[in-house]
Amino acid sequence: MNTDGAAATTGRWISRSSAEDTLGLLRRGELSELRKFGTVRYVDAGTVVAAAGSPATHVQVVGSGELELMARQDGGRATLAVVRAGGVILDIPMLLGNPMPFDAVASRETEMIALSRQRWMQLLSSSPSLSLRWMTSIARRLDNDRRRLVVVTTKPLISQVAYLLLDLAEAGSDGQPVVRLSHTTMAHLLGARRQSVTRVIAQLRQSNLIATSYGSTILLDEKGLRDVMGPEPLP
Repeated sequence: MNTDGAAATTGRWISRSSAEDTLGLLRRGELSELRKFGTVRYVDAGTVVAAAGSPATHVQVVGSGELELMARQDGGRATLAVVRAGGVILDIPMLLGNPMPFDAVASRETEMIALSRQRWMQLLSSSPSLSLRWMTSIARRLDNDRRRLVVVTTKPLISQVAYLLLDLAEAGSDGQPVVRLSHTTMAHLLGARRQSVTRVIAQLRQSNLIATSYGSTILLDEKGLRDVMGPEPLP
């Protein structure tokens, strides 16, 4: 078991307020319709879309781009999760009557679609199928949280890094899967030391499983990374 940063691990990479694009909550055509229903704004990289502690007055949907959910720490922030197109923040806090638990910060130019509580409820009431998918999305998020928690508490760091790369890869311009995160951000997500993550990345590169460039990790052999990751954390 990896003990690097063990004290911080349980609070890392556990997204209690987001839906990733891989959960398939909102499809491309539905995002187009949602733009007519909600309020659209475009934000630059570095913009705080929702601040930790702020009231959950609107559900926010990522139309395009990317958010990082970040916990405040002394002297800075630590990334907990990544939310991409079709993903949602603030729906769970709104349902629970809780404030936003993290800072949601745009990591690239990002389109946000905001829905007030009233508009959100109208949307769900108008489409039983969307309501069911939204409930399924919340269930999947909770299931993913459990799986990630098992990974970061039971697997060695090299398996954790392989799992993270497979989980967060997106299609690059040449069609190859790529993860556009720094080693520091990956370390935050895993609750590990940056130097340890950098060492593991070097091992994976030497095994020809990945290639690296500034701020990016290209996945060359996804099957090989799955072998490194090992069995799925839960049935």
